[in-house]
Amino acid sequence: MNALRLLMFSLLLIAFLPLVLLGTLGFMIRLKTRNRGISGTAYEPLFNRMLFHHAGTRDDRAAVKLAPHLPALSPTVAWLMIGTMGLAARLSGYQGSILSYPGARPSSMILVMVHRTAFFDEALASAVDPTGPHPAQQVVFLGAGWDTRAYGALRDRPVRVFEVDTPATQRAKTEALDRADIDASHVTFVETDFGQTSWFDALLRRGFDPDLPTFILWEGVTYYLDEKTVQTTLRTVSGLAVGSRIAFDTWSLEYFSRFVGQYMLLMVKGIYGESFQFFLSTAAPARKQASEFIASQGLALAGYEPMGEERGKSVPVGGFILAERSG
Repeated sequence: MNALRLLMFSLLLIAFLPLVLLGTLGFMIRLKTRNRGISGTAYEPLFNRMLFHHAGTRDDRAAVKLAPHLPALSPTVAWLMIGTMGLAARLSGYQGSILSYPGARPSSMILVMVHRTAFFDEALASAVDPTGPHPAQQVVFLGAGWDTRAYGALRDRPVRVFEVDTPATQRAKTEALDRADIDASHVTFVETDFGQTSWFDALLRRGFDPDLPTFILWEGVTYYLDEKTVQTTLRTVSGLAVGSRIAFDTWSLEYFSRFVGQYMLLMVKGIYGESFQFFLSTAAPARKQASEFIASQGLALAGYEPMGEERGKSVPVGGFILAERSG
């Protein structure tokens, strides 16, 4: 049955391919002309969450509602790029590979976005669980981009929610939320720029309380920052209330030193105009590398999941890290 569904999904994708390509062209044109000052890579996790929703593997109505109103998209472009693939998933009933959720462990490069989405979802759910130790009373989306988790389950949680990003991104998002008729009254939007101002000072000015247990979701950001900025952020978290946590992801120093990794870096630079700066070693044992790095910033490793397996000459492509301020 699964093989038949995969076959049907593949045939439908082939049939829809001209529409997908047309939508991709529209997206690239709008990305270059209407997305100025906003990270282009912020769209990739959004597209994946939309696909999960269409396939019925992960609910994210807010993502589907928000997307058509963002600068590099429109209702037509969003449907051509993602809606057609979603239609193929619904008609075929296929829910495997990139449509799966939470996906298999260990993950592969193809399933990075599946793994990444699930890791951050699980870390957030655990952090705000009222039955756990030091349940978070504040949640900060650091470099929030087009993240829509604040408009789902968090809406009914007794926590304060902050979204931190650049002024251009925040303006585009709040305008899109308004046009999409998504209630964001429970979210405090904080404008900052990692390279120019302190995100922590900006949070304090908007009512953030460093004495309350806090969860910080820092998805898809570290690799675009220099090492000093990453370290400064983690050391800031080490000064928050006991039980505070930060979840983030990193790419592998070893993997991106190789030909395939170098090619990927060129692709990201060519398409989005963005460069990777920070990498973390995943040399065996990768968990030990992560633990030592976290400890050097005054935090304790609370969770680690590699992207890919450690065997032979293979190294994980990267890793997902959950660090905490221990007592």
